[in-house]
Amino acid sequence: MFGLVEDDTKAVLKNIYDDYPVISGSLAVLVLAALPAYFMYYALYQGLLNWDMHWSVATLLFVGSFLALAFFVRGTIRSKPLTKDHSQVSSLAVINKLVPNGVIAVEWAFRDRKRNILFEVVDLDEGKALMQQVFGTDSLIERTPVNPALKESKPHVVFALMESFGTNYLVLDNPETNDLLGQLRPHFEQNFVFKRFTSDYNGTAPTLASLLFYSPIQNISQSAAQQIALPYSPFKTYKQQGYRTVFITSGGLMWRNLGNYLPLQGVDECYDQNDIIETFPDAKPTMSYWGIADEYAFALAEKLLKESNEPLFINILSMTNHPPYEVPQHYKAERINPQVLEGKFGSEEENRKSLSTYQYANNALGQFITQVAQSAVGNRTIIAATGDHHVRCVRFDAPKQNFMAMGVPFYVHVPTELQSKLALKFDPSRIGSHKDIMPTLYGLSLSDAEYWNLGGRNLLAEQDNEKYAFAYNEGLYADSEGVSDGEHLTQYSWQNPTALYPDNL
Repeated sequence: MFGLVEDDTKAVLKNIYDDYPVISGSLAVLVLAALPAYFMYYALYQGLLNWDMHWSVATLLFVGSFLALAFFVRGTIRSKPLTKDHSQVSSLAVINKLVPNGVIAVEWAFRDRKRNILFEVVDLDEGKALMQQVFGTDSLIERTPVNPALKESKPHVVFALMESFGTNYLVLDNPETNDLLGQLRPHFEQNFVFKRFTSDYNGTAPTLASLLFYSPIQNISQSAAQQIALPYSPFKTYKQQGYRTVFITSGGLMWRNLGNYLPLQGVDECYDQNDIIETFPDAKPTMSYWGIADEYAFALAEKLLKESNEPLFINILSMTNHPPYEVPQHYKAERINPQVLEGKFGSEEENRKSLSTYQYANNALGQFITQVAQSAVGNRTIIAATGDHHVRCVRFDAPKQNFMAMGVPFYVHVPTELQSKLALKFDPSRIGSHKDIMPTLYGLSLSDAEYWNLGGRNLLAEQDNEKYAFAYNEGLYADSEGVSDGEHLTQYSWQNPTALYPDNL
C-alpha cells in the first residue's frame, strides 16, 4: 500500500493491473453494492419498512441491536477484544487474509508502519572495527568442530522457550512444601542445568528477536524489513544441515506477524493454537486470550518427532505461565505455598495462582521430556529449555539479588548414547545468557556447520571460551568478577561465587 507512493508509482500501478482483475473486480463490486442499494431504495419508497410499533418496543430493539453489535465487534466479554492476534484462524494463508475487512487491514498497516525502525546502510569497515572492539574478531561467522558421528546420524533437536520461567521463582522451589517443578524435577536433577544464567532481554518479543533473528529490534517482524530474508538464523543453520525446521506456539501465529515472517527465515512448518486444536480437540476448552494449554504444544512436538523420517529442529514457544495465570481445569496443583511470596508479589490468591501456573508449565515440559526419552526416538533427541524472561512484578533485594532477579535457567537433556560421541564437560558454575544457547546446541548436534555467533559459546565444551564467559542482559552484565548494573555501570562483587546454588547467585 505504501509502496504506491514510495516506490515507482507507475510500475506499482502496472503490477496491480497485471496481477489482479482490476476492471472486472471493480465492476463486480459496483454490481454487488448496487443491488442492496436498489432493494433498500425500493423498500423505503414502497413504505415496506414503515413499521408501527410502540416506542418502548422500538427502544428495546435499538438498545438490544446496539449491544449485540458491540458484542460481535468486541468478540468476547471476559477477555480482551478481537485484535490482529486473532486473525490467524486457519493453516491456509489465503483464508487468514480474508478475515480483516478493508478498513481494518488499512488500520493495521498504518499501525505497523508506526512501529517501523529506520534501517540505514551501515559501513562495513565501521562494523569490523566494532567487532574488533567488542569481540576481538573481524567476523561473526564460526564453525562447529568436525564430528563424524554427528554427520552420520543427526539427532533431533527441540528447544522450548518457556514463558516467564524465571530464576526468581525457581529459588523458591521446595519438593516438599512448594513444588515448582512437578515432573520436570527428575530431569533437573539428572541432566545439565545452568542456573547462573540470564535472559538477554526482559520481554518475550525482544527475546524472540534476539534468539531467532539475531536482532535487537523486537518489532523486526512487523517493520519495514518484514519481507527481508536474513542471511542467518538458527532455522537456516539447521536447514542447511539437512534438518526439517518447525516452529510451534501454543498462542497465535499472527502475534508479531510471526506467521508471515518465520517462513522467510527458514521455518518449514509453523503451527499455532488452531493447528493444535485440529490435532487435539481436547485442547479447545483450555483456550484463553493468550492461547491454549502448553501440554498440547508439547504433544504436537512429540507426535512430529515420532512420525518424522528426517532430523527435526523444533522451536516451541509456550504461553500458559502468563497473566491471568489460569491452569486447565483438569490440572490440580499440589504442594503450593503462597506464603513464600508474601510481601513480594500480590494477594494470597494471586500468589497461589501464579505459583500453580509456574508448576503446571514445568510439569508439562517434564512430561514431554519423559515421554520422548522413553520412546523410540529418545536416544537421538536433544531437548533444551530456558525462560524467555524472569517472572515480572516480583520484589527483590537490590543490589544483592540483581542477577537472580533477571535470571532464567538453561536446561539441556543429551541422551546418554549421544554423550559418548561428544567431548563434554558440565560445570554448573559457568556464567551465561541467551547468547550461549544456540552455540551450545550447535556444538551438541552439528558437525562442521557454519553459524552466526554474537558473543556466545558452547557451555558444555571441554574447555570454556573465557573471552565469551559472561552474561548479558539489557539491565546488567555479569562475569567472573561480579555483576554490573546496566544503568549506572556500578559493579558489585560476587558474595560467594564458589558456593552451591542458590548461594552463588
